Amino acid sequence: MVQRDCMDSLLIVTHATNDNVHNLGANRLNTSWPSHDLTTFTHIMNNSNKSQAGVSNEQPVYAQVIIVLMYVLIILVAVGGNLLFSYIIVMNPKMRSLTNLFLLNIAISDIVKAVICNPFTFIANLILLYWPYGEFMCQVVTYIQVVAVFLSSFTLVAMSVDRYVAIVKPMRPRLSKRAFVVTMIIIWLLSLSAPLPTAILSKIIVQPSGLGLCLEDFENNHNKYIYSIAIMILQYFAPLAVITVTNSHIGYIVWIKRTPGEAEQDRDRRMAAAKRRLVKMIIIVVSIYAVCWLPLHVITLVGDSNPTIYNNPHMELVWLCAHWLAMSHSCYNPIVYFSLNATFRKSLKHLTTMCRHKQKRLQQRFSLRTNKSDVWDRDTDMYGSVESLQTKSTVGVVHALHRNLMKASLPKPLLFLFSLAE
Repeated sequence: MVQRDCMDSLLIVTHATNDNVHNLGANRLNTSWPSHDLTTFTHIMNNSNKSQAGVSNEQPVYAQVIIVLMYVLIILVAVGGNLLFSYIIVMNPKMRSLTNLFLLNIAISDIVKAVICNPFTFIANLILLYWPYGEFMCQVVTYIQVVAVFLSSFTLVAMSVDRYVAIVKPMRPRLSKRAFVVTMIIIWLLSLSAPLPTAILSKIIVQPSGLGLCLEDFENNHNKYIYSIAIMILQYFAPLAVITVTNSHIGYIVWIKRTPGEAEQDRDRRMAAAKRRLVKMIIIVVSIYAVCWLPLHVITLVGDSNPTIYNNPHMELVWLCAHWLAMSHSCYNPIVYFSLNATFRKSLKHLTTMCRHKQKRLQQRFSLRTNKSDVWDRDTDMYGSVESLQTKSTVGVVHALHRNLMKASLPKPLLFLFSLAE
């Protein structure tokens, strides 16, 4: 599915005119182009316009500005929030629980999506309208985008299963550090290996009309369609099924049925309340994931079976909203973490307090340096004035001594005249 989200959104417009764009839209509907490529923003825009004679395929300037600002907002919030969350986890050893480490892995994938997937998507489709980075970047960018989405989905599955075992099977031993490391290695290996066909087969395909696409070049459409469906199942539907089953059972145990072995002491009740808050946060995180990606997957499935839906003039706006919602998933998790978890809020407050203290210390250092410089200047001026006085007094003494010697050597008549002159 992620091909429709990010990868297939990267179009290469070399020497296309508006007529060429309309021709490409018709060619892709009537020739051997695979159906899963029809969900790119530019293609939907072309198909919605080709049915209206004389209508330009260019968006109004204000619409382009709004779209760009929407994607820039996603990038800023996702990168800033996930970096802040990652910094708190890494710098505070007490925060490195297994659940938080799973969330850290999701934060890393969200940062990658925000930095690589979002910019290339809206820059290629909405600003430049062509892919200027070459075939190598086509392969690298599309591969990394798929890897990042797999990391999020597989990590959510692992975290849900870990919570399921901890709550539903409390007598079983918890996940050890070694088992956690092995789990993370498996997640990364699966995420890196599943999209390998994308990295190998992605290339720039230029049409006779002068417009090309960054696509996987499979031998036939059937193989490409099968791969597209497999990616969609692995990335969304299979993880969503596991997450739904595990979290439904967790919710039943935590809120309806008491956990086996749970006592009635105050300490146990506090631990149960903390457990419910953690489960609530995890359920919200996975629910946001499911809701954000669902519309784009539904559009893709319907479009694969019936490509003519893209001829609808309103499909451009529908796809754009669905794509923005899927990409915005990267920025919601930090908001959930800091809103629902008191420990994260305390860590954030402590971090901001440290930053303020550090800023005050820097200001004090700068002020101290300025004061020292002023004192040095005053001391220099004072030292210069003292030296001047000393010089003047020394000259006066020498002059007086010379005058007295002259007086002693003069005859009395001349001495009288000299005294009158003084």
